[in-house]
Formats: sequence, C-alpha cells, structure tokens
Amino acid sequence: MTGFRDMGIRRVQTAQDWCVARALRFDGLASRGDIPEEAARAFGDSFDDAANTTTYLLMSADAAIGTTRTSVSVPPVREPLPSQRVFGREIVAAFGPGAAVVEASLTFVDPEAARDPQDALMRLFRVHLWRCAAENADGLVVAVRESQMGFYRRRFNMEILSGPEAWPHMAAPRVLMGLAWRQHSAQLLRRIPALAMGSDP
Repeated sequence: MTGFRDMGIRRVQTAQDWCVARALRFDGLASRGDIPEEAARAFGDSFDDAANTTTYLLMSADAAIGTTRTSVSVPPVREPLPSQRVFGREIVAAFGPGAAVVEASLTFVDPEAARDPQDALMRLFRVHLWRCAAENADGLVVAVRESQMGFYRRRFNMEILSGPEAWPHMAAPRVLMGLAWRQHSAQLLRRIPALAMGSDP
C-alpha cells in the first residue's frame, strides 16, 4: 500500500512546519475575504495544540503546496472538535451521543504552486479517511462555506447537516456537512479508488 510519505504528505512537527502551515491557511482565508489581508500572515487556533488533533503538509519537491488538519473525538474520552463550538447539537443528532467522529478542518491548497489543485485536495482528504478507518469512526464532518457545499456533496457523498451559522473569527458563515463512515465508506472508495487510504501517516 502506498504510504503518505510517498504521496508527499507529512505531519507538521517543527516550528518551521507550523509557520508554513499557518501561512497557507492565512493565504487561503484572506483570498476569500474570511480574514483581513492586513493581519499577520499566520492563522491558528487552540485546537492546533490539542492531543486529538494532527496537522499535515502536502509537499511537492521541497515546497509545501497544501495543508489540512484532522481531529477525532472517541468514547470514552470525548475530546472537543473544532465544529462543536457551533454545531455540537447537529453532530449528536446525525451520529448519536456516543459516536466516534473525525473532523477535517483548515484544508487549503496553494493554487499557484499545485499543478493540479483538485488532485492535491484529494490527496489531502485521504488523511481524514485513514483516520476514520483507524478509529472505526461513525462519522466524518467538515464545516464549509456555502459555496463549497456542492463540491463536498458531489465528490465525497457528504450530506448537509445544518444551516449556515456564524463561525468564530471568520467573515463568512459555515455549514456542517457529514458522511456516515461505516455505512457509506465502501461505496465512496469504490466510486473513487484514488481515495483509498495510505499507510504510516
């Protein structure tokens, strides 16, 4: 099985890694008007340091062209997820109070550096599918801008779980989308074999 390192994906570990990941986030958010462009070129929050959260970089040669963050909340230890600040009730309604849930967040690709931004995004999304499989998750969730809803429905079979709600520190509201992993993962991976999970993330 192809490993994540073979796909150019590695964990953020060093101070320099964090600078690069937070700069990619800032550029993506500022370009969409979610945060002021005049702010410092870095975006992070308290979830970056959480024990249940890991951030990754997608590399091309020696340059980072994308980043994503994955978080997990599993019983009996219920570590908070970023989206629970806004969509806690919706997550419980969709998957149940005792569900194991993985969240994808802060996923960005540099469109100028990536030869194929869509392929880069698909490679990054494998991280979250691997996490779902490793944790035997009930659900996968992501909070997206309204303009992104169609993409996540078409590409990943994700369902709309909420209406638009204000999101902390962002100008645009977010909508919660989710996938019932145990029910629909086999169908998703048959339809898009390229999403098959790698190893050693």
